[in-house]
Amino acid sequence: MYGIINQSIQDLVVKEFGEETWLKIIAKSRIDVHEFQNHQVYDDAYTYRLAGAVSEVLQTDLNTVLKMFGEFWILEISMKKYPSMMASGGLSFKEFMLNLPNFHNRVYLTYPELIAPEFKVRMDGDSMLVEYHSQRPGLTAMMEGMLHGIVKMFKEQGILIVLEAEKISSDLDHDLFRIIWEK
Repeated sequence: MYGIINQSIQDLVVKEFGEETWLKIIAKSRIDVHEFQNHQVYDDAYTYRLAGAVSEVLQTDLNTVLKMFGEFWILEISMKKYPSMMASGGLSFKEFMLNLPNFHNRVYLTYPELIAPEFKVRMDGDSMLVEYHSQRPGLTAMMEGMLHGIVKMFKEQGILIVLEAEKISSDLDHDLFRIIWEK
């Protein structure tokens, strides 16, 4: 993964829990890199080890950590570092989500070696189905956090995000989220 992911984990931890907590996480993760370069590609193992160390040090479930990071990624990283790219996704939550399958085409211009997930999004009656296809295992909760972050980005109310099927525990080749507009 690109260093910006690991740098963003550091940003989240330092902002929410302080520098001292981050130093404990680095020590726990046994990672030999202490300053990540945003545009450098690092082994995915670094990111997984960091997430695991955050979970251990904060004494919280790994999925909770990944959800927190996903939301942080949207609201604190994407919105602040890439505002024009985020704005180009659409003027509403629904429009942004329907454009999501094409979103990473713009990201590849900045990060050409990116191994990005793929999305298939479609309306299903009054709700929306979002297929999350990723080569990287174990990031479903992060995607769920990102979806919550996108809801907050558009200041939407009354939207429910339901994980209907997980790749790891189904015969699907993807995770499946249903987005419901509460009435």
